[in-house]
Amino acid sequence: MAPGVEQEISVAAVEALGARRLAEILVGHACWDVGLHQALRLALASRSSGDQLVHTLCDELERIEGDRRFYGYRESSSLAADLDRIRDAIVRDLLPRQPKAAIQLLDRFIRLDANVFDRSDDSDGMIGDVIKQAVDDLGAAWAVLPGRDQVHLAHEVFDILNGDGYGVHGGVVSAFTEALGQEGLSELERMIREDLDRCRAEEREARTWPLIRGLQQIADARGDVDSFVAAHRLAGTEDQALKDICERLIEAGRVADALTRVEAAAVPGHRRWEVDDLHIRLLELLGRQGDAQAVRWRMFSNSLSEHTLRAYLAHLPSDEHERVRAAAVGMARQHREPHTALNLLITLDLDAAANLVLTRISELNGDHYSSLRPAAQALEANHPLAATLLYRCMGDVVLARAQSTQYEHAVRDLVAAERLASAVGDWIDHLSQEAYRERIVARHRQKRTFWNLMKAAGLNWKG
Repeated sequence: MAPGVEQEISVAAVEALGARRLAEILVGHACWDVGLHQALRLALASRSSGDQLVHTLCDELERIEGDRRFYGYRESSSLAADLDRIRDAIVRDLLPRQPKAAIQLLDRFIRLDANVFDRSDDSDGMIGDVIKQAVDDLGAAWAVLPGRDQVHLAHEVFDILNGDGYGVHGGVVSAFTEALGQEGLSELERMIREDLDRCRAEEREARTWPLIRGLQQIADARGDVDSFVAAHRLAGTEDQALKDICERLIEAGRVADALTRVEAAAVPGHRRWEVDDLHIRLLELLGRQGDAQAVRWRMFSNSLSEHTLRAYLAHLPSDEHERVRAAAVGMARQHREPHTALNLLITLDLDAAANLVLTRISELNGDHYSSLRPAAQALEANHPLAATLLYRCMGDVVLARAQSTQYEHAVRDLVAAERLASAVGDWIDHLSQEAYRERIVARHRQKRTFWNLMKAAGLNWKG
């Protein structure tokens, strides 16, 4: 190797150090790295007798249970990693050798949820993900255990489902579907429905949610769409679950039923696009291309979405594209929402976009800088007046709020407006650049920080 060239740390290079040297490095590093110390301890235990591994894993679980430290947002990932090493050792090292012991430890593991969530900020969901994975692991472990009592197991699953105070056991029925078999699923359904009736009689509605979720998963396990729908109807979430229900109907070959449901659904405006996309998909599955196009055009008419227009055009012969684009431009010119219209026109017709700016500048909000600035930049070359008005609009809104931390953005836009002024041949009914400078000085004379930034940028408007 050439002098001064650092060798890459790779598996082969590290392996060449030899077992003894690697062991020395790991042990030395483990003195201050808690995670590495735990990983080494579990790895060593995995090479000993099964009983020793069980003992070590029990110690690790007891350590977690006895810990009183609070793990904040930044520290919670270390607790998640700690838990995952324990989970992994149970599944990878213990389960193949002692499945019953592994099942007992996994069951104990998933019941740590109250302990760890009460003393951690799991905003990223990393701890929750580990426990959810352990629930899946527990179901898979039971599935390969010979001679299991499926009715008894249904009672165990019911207990886990009912104890889901933190939302991490919610997938338990799906995880145990294979292990339960039809006999276990039937017993579990019986217990859930019995408990649901009791909760309703006692007016404990909050207790019904995990139970209904269990019924939904039982329906999925059986491939029973109607029971899945009935469970949502029981919860009052049939409309909210429209997409999930339709996906299952499609999979069951009941596309016409899904379409009927979509066309009859009462959907809030903020979810309309999602249902429209589903509506189009169903129409296409039924070969109703013309109807699918009609839905696309309605979607476009409401939203002026370029994405939707592209999808509409993609299903038309190319010789019709120009006509449709012209219709889209005409629609955008008359659209009630100028920002939406401008976003589309910038992509379709810069002349029309410039005209919209010139005629509706008072309706544009300079706070929409993420779309106005690209629009101004696109208009600079051939429509300097429209671009200037957009830059002024963005600068004005910052100055009106008197937010000194944002003044540099206002200065940047006003510099752009000043640069374009000489290219404007006719200001039409808009303020000339000279008149605009005078207005800014008159309205914002006392904003010292702003004027210092302007001067630094080469704009000495105050004289």
